[in-house]
Amino acid sequence: LNEPILTKCGHRFCRKCITDWLNEKNSNCPLDNEPLDIKCDIFPDNCTRREISQIKKPCPNSMRGCGEQLSPTDIDTHLRQCPFAMSRQSQPCPFARVKCKFVAPDEAAMSAHISSDCQQHLQVARSPCLLLETYTGSNDRYKFWDPPAKNSVPEMSTNELVRSMYERIVILEQEVHILGIKLSKQEIQLTKINQEVDPRYSGGVLLWKLDDFSNKIESMVANSNCMFYSSEAYTSPHGYKFCARINVSPRTKDSIGLHVHLMQSENDYHLEWPFKGRIKITLLNVRSPELSQHDTIMSKPEILAFHRPNQDISPRGFGFLEFAKIKDILAKFADNNTVVIKIQMNIVSGMGLSLSGSCIECWIEDECGVIQCDGEYSGPAGGTFCWDDTRTNTTHSTDLDWMFAYVCVRFSLYVCNDVLMLPYSYCYCYYLL
Repeated sequence: LNEPILTKCGHRFCRKCITDWLNEKNSNCPLDNEPLDIKCDIFPDNCTRREISQIKKPCPNSMRGCGEQLSPTDIDTHLRQCPFAMSRQSQPCPFARVKCKFVAPDEAAMSAHISSDCQQHLQVARSPCLLLETYTGSNDRYKFWDPPAKNSVPEMSTNELVRSMYERIVILEQEVHILGIKLSKQEIQLTKINQEVDPRYSGGVLLWKLDDFSNKIESMVANSNCMFYSSEAYTSPHGYKFCARINVSPRTKDSIGLHVHLMQSENDYHLEWPFKGRIKITLLNVRSPELSQHDTIMSKPEILAFHRPNQDISPRGFGFLEFAKIKDILAKFADNNTVVIKIQMNIVSGMGLSLSGSCIECWIEDECGVIQCDGEYSGPAGGTFCWDDTRTNTTHSTDLDWMFAYVCVRFSLYVCNDVLMLPYSYCYCYYLL
């Protein structure tokens, strides 16, 4: 979105798009036909603008050597002054130094040439390397000179000696350059492998170490748009991918907010959406673990943060606007200016209550299996409801009328095909009664 605008009916548009629509066609919203006044019913969407500004993409001229990472709002301005932008005049192929003679009349032709003739470029570029390998691998055959004996009469002139040494230096420099290229490629491959392997086997646990924490706080306080993201983690090797984010609370500058964001991954197509589970967040006290701060939150299907992400990082997060006071973190949880936050995500697959005659069955299903409790009651409302706790082998009882009133008020109870269903978090609270 370019200059995002939010209408009173809750839809987002580019400023130019919606103003042109309202001025030229009609005065209604193009999505729900709600009447809109261009002067008082559309507002700047600063939240979406801030989220867009956090997205970083490479410059379109990155193939020509530009290394800038830009937000979508800055790309047009950068392209007008990018030193790597192609001019309107004909441009030679970037592989002209390895004897490619193609000259592009425009940028589209150059892109098509690079895509179609990439294999030819590689073969041409590899030819000098093959020749170099032939010469460097035959020391004896292509030896330029033998060092003279210490007391022998000089057989070479000074110019010849300098020329021979220069030839040797050139060969050695070429060998060092080739080895440097190979080493750089291996380092990149190793880094990529480490990044791919580690997060998948984190077991749903993200241990985030925030080094130089005080400087990060200063940066976020000075710039309200500044925020820091953790590395990614997975709930399982083929599970949900997620990360965490901290920023200074928009409500007060003396607290930090912490949110968990789902991320796109190759596993999304076979996972159940929205995400169902619980998230445990621990602000670790490294010196005294028993003083760590623990918070647990449950997913809710109506919250967009738990829906399938349509970007690398879901712009919607779930967590706390005021997670902890900055002064408390620095005083109680920072160790050598390092703060550690542990985030654990557990998947929950199902839950419910079943009604059948005078028997009530409660079950909770999670990754560990099914935990089942059976209870019976007799008579009309006001009877006694009992169940056996399979975890503690104890029997509980409560007034049926009170129990159902509590469920109806607190648990958003609903019945479908004689099954009484309620969310896992509420069912879990009920199970603890």
